[in-house]
Amino acid sequence: MFVAACWKRAPFLRLTPPLLAGICIQLSCPLSVQYLYILILSAFSALLLIRWLPVAYRYYYAWAAGIPVFILLFCSGALLPVSAGIRQGDRCFSAPPDSQVYWLARVAAPLQDKPRSRKTLLTITATCTQGRWKASEGRLLAYFSRDSTSSGLVYGAVVLLAKKPVKITGSGNPGGFDYQRYCATQQLYHQVFLKAEDYRQLPRPPLRDFTFFLLRARDFCLGQLKAHIGKGPEAGMAEALLIGYRQDLDPEVVTAYSNTGIVHIIAISGMHLALLYGSLLWLLRWLPSSRAANVIRAVVLLAVLWGFALLTGASASVLRAAVMFSGITTGSLLLGRKASTYNMLAASAFVLLCCQPWLAVDAGFQLSYLAVLSILLFYDAICTLWPLSSRWARAVWQLTALSLAAQVLTLPASIYYFHQFPVYFLPANLVAVPLSTVVIYGEVLLLLLTPFTTLAGWAGAALWWLIHLMNTGVAWLGQLPFAMIKNLQWSLWQTGCCYLLMAGIAGWLLWQYRRGYWLALAAFWAMAANQALRHITSRQQRQLIIYNVPAYTAMDVIAEGKVQFIGHDSIWKTPPAKQLLAARAAMGVTPGTVAGLQHRGRYLRLGQKTVAVQDSTLPAWAPLQPLQVDYLLLNGPLKMNMARVQAWYKADTVIFGAGCPPYRIRRWMAECDTAGIPFHSIPEKGAFIISF
Repeated sequence: MFVAACWKRAPFLRLTPPLLAGICIQLSCPLSVQYLYILILSAFSALLLIRWLPVAYRYYYAWAAGIPVFILLFCSGALLPVSAGIRQGDRCFSAPPDSQVYWLARVAAPLQDKPRSRKTLLTITATCTQGRWKASEGRLLAYFSRDSTSSGLVYGAVVLLAKKPVKITGSGNPGGFDYQRYCATQQLYHQVFLKAEDYRQLPRPPLRDFTFFLLRARDFCLGQLKAHIGKGPEAGMAEALLIGYRQDLDPEVVTAYSNTGIVHIIAISGMHLALLYGSLLWLLRWLPSSRAANVIRAVVLLAVLWGFALLTGASASVLRAAVMFSGITTGSLLLGRKASTYNMLAASAFVLLCCQPWLAVDAGFQLSYLAVLSILLFYDAICTLWPLSSRWARAVWQLTALSLAAQVLTLPASIYYFHQFPVYFLPANLVAVPLSTVVIYGEVLLLLLTPFTTLAGWAGAALWWLIHLMNTGVAWLGQLPFAMIKNLQWSLWQTGCCYLLMAGIAGWLLWQYRRGYWLALAAFWAMAANQALRHITSRQQRQLIIYNVPAYTAMDVIAEGKVQFIGHDSIWKTPPAKQLLAARAAMGVTPGTVAGLQHRGRYLRLGQKTVAVQDSTLPAWAPLQPLQVDYLLLNGPLKMNMARVQAWYKADTVIFGAGCPPYRIRRWMAECDTAGIPFHSIPEKGAFIISF
């Protein structure tokens, strides 16, 4: 059987799943380290016990030896995030209150221009508390104000910070992206916004390490592309295709490629490394077939592949391709062995997860491996459905089959993460993949022609027209009717059941596994039952959601599958409106009038719960008796203390909205602690949900 053959020829297919399971469980619900060590000792004891058994028992119960090995791999995977520091606080930023603290940091990445600031990554090397310096470790997101001082910061510069970083928080809005968890997987827990008076650049020579030379090479490529292609959407696309530099990409171009499902063309992916690998093999074909020549080929291939991978930012898909091609090169040229593609795919995942365990929850990592696995499983089966004799027709069909095969296993994960499906992904791939391949080779030729200004100018003009043609075609496809199906909501359970459904159908039709039919049927009914349960739950929920949206008051009242908005209507014309729409889609509700809601001015009554909203400064005079409410929302640039608020309201819980100044919230929180008033800070803890 196909699966059994792959299982025997690919040992890493047996080793990678338990390691991956341990990492994912540790990241989602952390396990005690002591508990994991106990399991490891128990598994080792079980292996020793099996070794002492008679030979007949060991042969008869050979399968039992796999259980302790599975436990060892699972526990090893669970310990990897702990050893990497994931889900652990960054203690280097803690400092005693009311003390003068300084942080010594080094710029660890080039500054990226943002609309209001410049973003970079800082590596903390030391902290000074009360005049005493001590070594520290940690990483920090830094946003520098757009002034003349920050423009001089480069990679490797040393800065002295006098402003305490704050913790990275997520919005907490339902259906929203968990930015805090995303940063935590990369060991980023704090951020800081720095003005000119908050830092000083020290007169120290910048680093000249390997990263410095990679950045110099990147700057050379960017300079040549801008000099010969110019500025605009075409130049931004050229930079993204060649070295993965996306800072100059036009937002409309990115939207068009996303709507057609070919955003992988923009990002440096395994396709780019495959083109590079094939080109290098073709260029090195003149070397003789000898041991020494194979060593030279392997060294050149590995050096260029990893240099390109690091130059482009070492994304998950690029790392996957680099590790796979490194294994193929080592096996075929140095060891003289041809490894199984499935084993190489699993081995690359095993190596990457051991080095960077947070990749297990990275969407790009998951989609990259799913795409390659899907091509390996289904490309040949799809390609043989339509045998063609014409050379050009066969080439077009092979590209079509490749796109369809890659879409099979990536579709459920794409819907789960992005909640949409591009209808015209197939014609978009047929247009963009050949043109982008020509553009990539053309850009390499342009760099080679840089000493010849005239020839380089002609090459740049030709590339401009090719990129313009590709962007225009993709934009036209993205504007066609029904180009994108949006608001597709799948739970994690439904996504897993969808993969079981695909596995059952594939086993039944492709590999004649009769039980696959029943597996597919059971998975389909499980998906349907989960969808029905979600629909019933959405009809039963009755709650008020106060969103974490800066500068706006935004609330949704939900009951019986309907949602009614309360707040500033101007929010619907701004980007934060996408967060509200995403939350509504995740909860499965539609706009309408909520029965039982009493709304008069700043006061709401939901069943037995009362809510007051105060988004303007209170008058100087106060009523004889404060208004009794269950919840009080303070939102906006309010200039008053809690004593004045208490003269107007007597609230069981006070909620501080995202529109309040941070320094004011900190003062209110201290006053609430002194008075014993329960409170909730939306900027720190996320959206607030009231059930009624």
